[in-house]
Amino acid sequence: MLLAILHRDDRGDGYYRYRGTAKADTTAVQADKTRELLRDSRQRISFNATSMRALSVRLNQQIAQALCDGMKGTRLAEAAELSRWAVRTVGLSSEDLLPSGMPAEQHLASIRQLKSELAELEESKIALEDRRLNLLAAARRRGVLDDYELAALSGLQPETIRKMTWGVQAGSGAIPA
Repeated sequence: MLLAILHRDDRGDGYYRYRGTAKADTTAVQADKTRELLRDSRQRISFNATSMRALSVRLNQQIAQALCDGMKGTRLAEAAELSRWAVRTVGLSSEDLLPSGMPAEQHLASIRQLKSELAELEESKIALEDRRLNLLAAARRRGVLDDYELAALSGLQPETIRKMTWGVQAGSGAIPA
């Protein structure tokens, strides 16, 4: 419902209608939307990184325990899709383990499961970073926010943002209206 209020015009006898508030500036709306999306993106990327670190620690512990239980490094390297050197390094870093008695197939199944979870997190990390890149490119191209505010919101350096977004065509709908 639009409320029309009649006001007396100071310049003469005429009246004018007040038709509500003016429309919001589209640049300001896009800037607010960009701020919100970049904060959300930074939070998701941070959560993803934390989850990846935790899974990597669990994978390393599982590999070390399997080595302690007498599994061969070559077999573990194949299951974990790592080099034998990396498997041996993980095993040498965990000297305080005692044999668990867990069967080899159970170790391998657990390692494969952890490795697939890490791969899923890596895929989501790439998708999140691509989305952030498109958002930054769109914001820079439209001049919605300056590089320093983009840096503060994204957690990146202004120079890094300039290098990352150089020549990037922002995807359609990067900043919703």
